[in-house]
Amino acid sequence: MGALFGLLTSMSIGTSDLFGRRVVMRCHVLSAMVIFQGSAAVIALAIVPLVPGSFESADFARGLVSGLGLGTGLACYYTSLDRAGSAVAAPIVATLSAIIPFAYTTLRGHDPPLLAIIGAMAAFGGLGLVTAGGTRGAHIWEGTAWATLSGIAYGVGLGVLVDLSESSGAWPGFGQRLTSVAAMAALVAIRRLPALPPPEVMGYALLTGVASAGATIFYIVGIWFDAPATVVGASMFPVMSILVGRAAYNDTINTRQYIGIAAAVAGVTAVVAS
Repeated sequence: MGALFGLLTSMSIGTSDLFGRRVVMRCHVLSAMVIFQGSAAVIALAIVPLVPGSFESADFARGLVSGLGLGTGLACYYTSLDRAGSAVAAPIVATLSAIIPFAYTTLRGHDPPLLAIIGAMAAFGGLGLVTAGGTRGAHIWEGTAWATLSGIAYGVGLGVLVDLSESSGAWPGFGQRLTSVAAMAALVAIRRLPALPPPEVMGYALLTGVASAGATIFYIVGIWFDAPATVVGASMFPVMSILVGRAAYNDTINTRQYIGIAAAVAGVTAVVAS
């Protein structure tokens, strides 16, 4: 079940990319982030009464810390997408954002089966191959730097959720988005940027927030079932992001990257089978 919810997380992230990239092409990424995170916070709050659980300060605090990491990670991620495209940004971000929490789950005593470890190694290796086969261009190193920062921030933001208890329900997800929108709004105010995206892409911005909220909820529920499998399943979002980038934004995908995607999918299949 953990791997299933991890894959649903990946699909939600890919869906958010489909809409979010249309927004960041029309405005500053921080202005877009205010709506992305704000609408995600509203959705997360609406889901709280629907998920069994009660408010627990320790888990809510983990959600708040996670929000700082995810807010930073998402802003850096969309900056990298704008500079170098999904074929460069998505695999780097996914590899780092998966390795950090996966290592943490192992250190914390969530011992995965041997097949899951082998599958995780194959998945991460495939993601690395996708990264190594990324498009070369004038902004490749800039995009790589932003993606690396994003992956580290995501890894920390997701890692702190590993110790969540099921009894806290969806409250940590709301805390996560609450911190993210507050941080983005503060940055927008400090830099005196437009507070909102242009009206013509506002609908896409709201849809991005809905998809982002879904990713958070799926991830948290998956952690309750099986933390390592959820982390690996969620790391498959580059497959979704790259396919979205290819279909909707004409991003380039080469043979090496197709092989890497196949290896990543095979790895996740092994984790699911375990």
